[in-house]
Amino acid sequence: MIHEAGHFLAAKISGVRVEEFAFGFPPKLFSKKYGETNYVFNLLPIGGYVKIYGENGGDVTDSKSFVNKNAGIKIFILAAGVIMNFVLAYILIILALYNSATFPVDENNLQYQKFLQEGRIFDRKIIILDILNNSPVQKAGIKVGDEIVNIFFNKENSIGQIISQKIFDKSKNNLAQEISTSLNANSWENQFANSVTIIYKNKNQISTSTLAGVYGLNKESPSQSKVTRDKKMLGFISTQIVQVNLTFLESFKLGIAKTNQFINLSFFGFKNLFVNLFSKGKIVEEISGPVGIVTMVVSAAELGVSHLLTFTAILSISLAILNILPFPALDGGRILFVILETISRRKISEKWQMVSHGIGFAILILLMILVTVKDVLALLK
Repeated sequence: MIHEAGHFLAAKISGVRVEEFAFGFPPKLFSKKYGETNYVFNLLPIGGYVKIYGENGGDVTDSKSFVNKNAGIKIFILAAGVIMNFVLAYILIILALYNSATFPVDENNLQYQKFLQEGRIFDRKIIILDILNNSPVQKAGIKVGDEIVNIFFNKENSIGQIISQKIFDKSKNNLAQEISTSLNANSWENQFANSVTIIYKNKNQISTSTLAGVYGLNKESPSQSKVTRDKKMLGFISTQIVQVNLTFLESFKLGIAKTNQFINLSFFGFKNLFVNLFSKGKIVEEISGPVGIVTMVVSAAELGVSHLLTFTAILSISLAILNILPFPALDGGRILFVILETISRRKISEKWQMVSHGIGFAILILLMILVTVKDVLALLK
């Protein structure tokens, strides 16, 4: 709705009549006319639409008709939805950081040291960043993004009883680095431990997995006098993060930088999408339709307010980039027609524009159906 609100406000500011502003999609529940605009409330709460007088041609003599405005005003109205999407993303990221900001532990980072000295750091976590395919950790069901609550390295006797353990202290600043060091070939754990127990958290569920002889421990004789390493590591990369209480000004500055980063990454993602679509003829796994988006919203909500705000911001950025693409039926396609008319100083046939937008819309609906089918099949697996 924020996208359509952008078009609505831009049209009102520019003196263009808005005939209808709809919340959701039909079937219609009820409507209320206020001034020149009919406000419609529909049953399906999936976005909305705005009907601008003269957008698809019409009376060129009416001063409140879109078709009667100059190119600059037309582009402003057409681009306003995208602008509002970007504005919303900036606001949501700033609010997410103000609610709960997360930083990686870095002893060499001056900003981190400043937070540490001021006592503004709390809730230390070890998060799994990457997992190797077919590794013991992956086979145990541990996933990227899971939190490591603790790790125990167990030394067992000949009948499998634990006779000694190394337990990590989560309060240490370099805990993730210490765990990595403990997995090195010459560490005590790799030479003498027989198994490793990982306690981890996925969302709010805590689970435990004990992995035996998976990180370089092979017993070559009954007496266990000789140990060799077979290079089968646990197979994960982790980092330690902390939460920091930020002032609003700090949240604002960092929020601007983070949103710019998300925008750049989103442009890069769309580039890869079209490369795969046109060169390989396939839809990449990362692309989701309505079903996949609902699933991700639920998952983000379970992780907390900050995650939900951040996810919504990224979704708003994606919608902005999608709509600004110079493709028929999208805002970018309509802007392209305005630019071509301005350069050529010739009016493009309204009928031809409507046909091209209709074809573009049909293609977008087809892609949405394909992506939705992919999402449903993924849920059924």
